[in-house]
Amino acid sequence: MMLGRFRHRLVGALLLSAAVAARADSGAEPDDATARARKLYALGAEAFAAQRNADAIAYFRRAAALVPSAKLTYNIGLAYEEMGDAGRALIQYRDFLRQEPDGERRGEVEARIGALERRLAETGLQQLAVTSAPPGATVHVGGRAVGVTPWAGELAPGQHEVELTLPGHAPQRALVTLAADRSSELALELTPEHAPARDEATRAQPRVSPLAWTFLGVGAAAVTGGVAFELSRASSSREAEHADSPLAAAEARGAADAKQMTSLLLLGFGSGFLIGGGVLLALDLTATDAPAHDPGRGLTAIACQPAFCGVLARGHF
Repeated sequence: MMLGRFRHRLVGALLLSAAVAARADSGAEPDDATARARKLYALGAEAFAAQRNADAIAYFRRAAALVPSAKLTYNIGLAYEEMGDAGRALIQYRDFLRQEPDGERRGEVEARIGALERRLAETGLQQLAVTSAPPGATVHVGGRAVGVTPWAGELAPGQHEVELTLPGHAPQRALVTLAADRSSELALELTPEHAPARDEATRAQPRVSPLAWTFLGVGAAAVTGGVAFELSRASSSREAEHADSPLAAAEARGAADAKQMTSLLLLGFGSGFLIGGGVLLALDLTATDAPAHDPGRGLTAIACQPAFCGVLARGHF
């Protein structure tokens, strides 16, 4: 009986030898990675035969990192099964079926999976395996982070809420009903989150119309000119008070009156343009959150009718 069991274990291990040697059989000379993988396989097979399963798993994993092989995955599953770790053995057998879906050992591996599922059922647990595209997403079960994809763990049978989160991707949620007598697999595809469109970002920035800047500029220039004429008028008034002759005084007063009239016109004209520019500026700033084609967006225009010419403004505060 012990001899039969030993032969079974060796058959499983010998499958690895062909897998690791396949790269060399392609016609090229074995490279350093293949040579190291063969040595690691030999150490793993030795540990496997001696029932040092933890050591065998470590060697086989290192060999698989150098020369990936479904056969190595199968033997890692065998080692976990011998150790009594049904959960990790299930993970490896499922990986084997994904790597070699039409292999000659498919029937055997499916039978082993069924036996392991029954073993888990006896403990009141069952396994859920979660994968994602792309991998590396954080897995939350019932709101608690349990690992990253690809992930597999044992849960109580029943309904579970699974959520996957990955930076730069929209979260994905799913309800999974885990049967008591068989394991389940969940595969979710994560959708990248797109950055806001450039035109939307630009649209949110304040936009001041050229007409508003024109009104503000003309108004400021007119007010400045009005102040200058008012200062000149004051100077002419002082000259009239200190004039040496009535004629010089009359000329100075006339100049002062003309400058005062010009000053008043410029100040009035400039103030009107400044007020209009301020109104247009307010309308432009309060309309920045609306699309360009939105009819509610602020609108400014110059219009002339038979009775008047003026500025039409529409918007909201």
